[in-house]
Amino acid sequence: MLSQSLAVLVAAATVSFAKTPARFEPASNTDLIVEFSNLAALNGATISKEASANEPQIGTATQLTGTSYAVIMIDLDIPTNNTSVTDTLLHWMQTDLTPATTPTQLNMTSGSQAVFLLKNAANTPALAPYFGPSPPARTPLSHRYTQILVDTSGVSTQATGALQGAAANRRGFQAQAVLQQAGLQNKVVAGNFFIVTNPGPAQDPTGSPSNTTRSGPSSTPSTVIVNEAGILGQPHVTIFALLAAGAVFLGF
Repeated sequence: MLSQSLAVLVAAATVSFAKTPARFEPASNTDLIVEFSNLAALNGATISKEASANEPQIGTATQLTGTSYAVIMIDLDIPTNNTSVTDTLLHWMQTDLTPATTPTQLNMTSGSQAVFLLKNAANTPALAPYFGPSPPARTPLSHRYTQILVDTSGVSTQATGALQGAAANRRGFQAQAVLQQAGLQNKVVAGNFFIVTNPGPAQDPTGSPSNTTRSGPSSTPSTVIVNEAGILGQPHVTIFALLAAGAVFLGF
């Protein structure tokens, strides 16, 4: 009986962190469906850099009641010059997404699913245009990319301005603080994350092979700056990495 109770507790804990990563705030237990050309990138699935290069389709399993939404995608695991700490990076922020009133049947690798897609019907420019994962050969080699969907229906111009200002600085992006500043901290309606891994071997910041074997993410972001121009599209600059999703082990 005790073992059965423990199994139930473990299962419940696993489900509670299934949508956004453990310790990430603002958390969500509601699926944000993320699909790259029929590839389901859901709930910690590992996908390739190539598969995630272009902006995905997103949606929800149930119809949304708001009129306008924003999607935010963040790399939680940017490496720094200190391998025990990490930073964050904003990969995408798109506002003015409108939810469909009828579902679309998506045939994904996870199976066929009816999805209420979110579309940028007004062709509103992104506050932070999407750029795909590109983990470099630095420890850690695996990186979590987290997406949250925020209800921005009837949002004030001040809130929009807060999002726009935050999007101008991709490095060190802190979702919870940004949403609090915009008055949207209680408006997260869905979330998701997926993982992209560099095959390695890992290099240290000087470009030499690293002897470290650490692969899990740090829970505390660092403020150490690493040049990100390579990711943003400027040539001849080292692209920095995004930190691995550590497995959560529950011990009893």
